[in-house]
Amino acid sequence: MLKRNIKSVLWVTLLLCLGTLNANAQKRWFRTSALEFGLIGGFSHYSGELTPAYFDARGLKPSAGIITRYTPNSLVTFRLSAQYGKLEGDDKWSGETETQARNLNFQSDIWDFTGAAEFNFNYIDFRQKTGVIPYAFIGASVFKFNPKAVFNYNPNLQLSQYLGSSYDNLASRDGELVELQPLGTEGQETTEFNDRKRYALTQVAIPIGAGFKFKVSHNWMIGVEYGARITFTDYLDDVSDSYVDPSRLQAQYGPMSAAMSIRSETYDETKIEGSPRGDAKKNDMYGIFGVTIMYRIYGNKPACPTFL
Repeated sequence: MLKRNIKSVLWVTLLLCLGTLNANAQKRWFRTSALEFGLIGGFSHYSGELTPAYFDARGLKPSAGIITRYTPNSLVTFRLSAQYGKLEGDDKWSGETETQARNLNFQSDIWDFTGAAEFNFNYIDFRQKTGVIPYAFIGASVFKFNPKAVFNYNPNLQLSQYLGSSYDNLASRDGELVELQPLGTEGQETTEFNDRKRYALTQVAIPIGAGFKFKVSHNWMIGVEYGARITFTDYLDDVSDSYVDPSRLQAQYGPMSAAMSIRSETYDETKIEGSPRGDAKKNDMYGIFGVTIMYRIYGNKPACPTFL
């Protein structure tokens, strides 16, 4: 009888041990990668001298790109993204008569390359199929832009009379989309304004934003976010400082420079030089609203399970 009891205890103990080992093995077999890969799409917008407010729906332009995330622990996620979008601003959007009369506008492609850290405010066990993670992010961006505007030839402008025949020679370029940076529209690097340096078309910014990530399965996660880019330039729109006498611009860069610098219908040559064209005290910004679709490599059976 004693032997039978001892044997029963040994069998129960063995079964319990095997059950514990099997549970540990299952836990180790349930593996997920820390890497996610996906797409991001949405809208980009600009904020500066040519928008009446930080956000103007008329300036929303499509944006798309790729993104990868690495989550070494539950609290912090590191990300890299590359996105393409467009920026646009126009004085016509303003409700102020004086601003509308300035008649400046621009459009630009924008390439944004961002590395950032996401700080997660919620934790989802990798074995869960669903859940929501709110987060905020900050990092560093490198972006490339190139402001352009359409040249509208108008021989009735007061400026055309001031420039004379050199302006008339631009008639064949009516409707042309013109790159603004090479024109030095605010006298950059001219003899009289040599202290105004030509702005670089590749710049850095600080991205800061927030969003939500929604886990919809073991493999897939979708998200929505908004990120503002705090830049260190006031020339996303080619507008920052003050007007320069168009005759100086014409002598240095040609009549197109003068024509794209002053686009108002009226022109007073006695007051133009030195009068404000923009606000150099405030840098421009841009933002990106995005929806992400992420895929995480996931598996539940490693090649060689261990029980240690």
